[in-house]
Amino acid sequence: MLQSAGWAGYFILRLFGGLANAMGLLFIVPTALSTATGYSLTLLMAAIFRRLIRARPIWTWSLSILVLVIASGIFSMIEVWAHATFYRPGTQPAGIEFLGAILLDFVLLLAWSALYYGINYYLLLEEQSDRLARLENQAASAQLEMLRYQLNPHFLFNTLNSISTLVLLKQTDRANAMLSRLASFLRYTIVGDQEAQNTIAQEVETLKLYLEIEKMRFEDRLRSRFEIDPGVAQARIPALLLQPIVENAIKYAVTPAGGGRRHQYRLRS
Repeated sequence: MLQSAGWAGYFILRLFGGLANAMGLLFIVPTALSTATGYSLTLLMAAIFRRLIRARPIWTWSLSILVLVIASGIFSMIEVWAHATFYRPGTQPAGIEFLGAILLDFVLLLAWSALYYGINYYLLLEEQSDRLARLENQAASAQLEMLRYQLNPHFLFNTLNSISTLVLLKQTDRANAMLSRLASFLRYTIVGDQEAQNTIAQEVETLKLYLEIEKMRFEDRLRSRFEIDPGVAQARIPALLLQPIVENAIKYAVTPAGGGRRHQYRLRS
């Protein structure tokens, strides 16, 4: 689209310039030939530049200049020939005369090359930025996934040991209750959507499952109370973001102590 629009503009400007200088309607033909030549040459140059743009800079710029000079020479020869054919049919150019328009054509193709590389370097930069953003998202997802599956082994082992002890003591009701809560908690943490974002209210429900399991282990040593600001209850956070905080609080404050510990967490907007 840019190629077509650019060369259409070139054709119109050259045509109006020729008509303004009393070249007559015949000037349409050599102008059309020049435009078609430039359009074809830049299509070929674009195919070459597309391969050079990812090469080492020394090869990109040296070969691009070489291609630019060759294309300018070809453009000049065809443009000079077309002009002589229609306006000087008796005297055809020869030798160096074919390069009479090379300076103008070189400047024209140089401007086109600068636009080509400028636009495509911008597109490459955008592509790299998108790739970097995707990699950052994947890294963040991987970290969340790792946290999701990083259940404290002590919690799992201690819970299973507690269930085993309750079974040996024939306290089947408490064992079944603890096993049911453990199953619900594991179902949420392992089977759930790895990239989900839950509301704080949903996360608190999961924390309650976890704390109910731990309360059956620690009994009166662990007491929990939630005070959640209604303004943040529906705010969304990554799944299981709060669970490691409470887990560490129990691990380092309740487990080593002989007495109870009171921990209060406030969530505000």
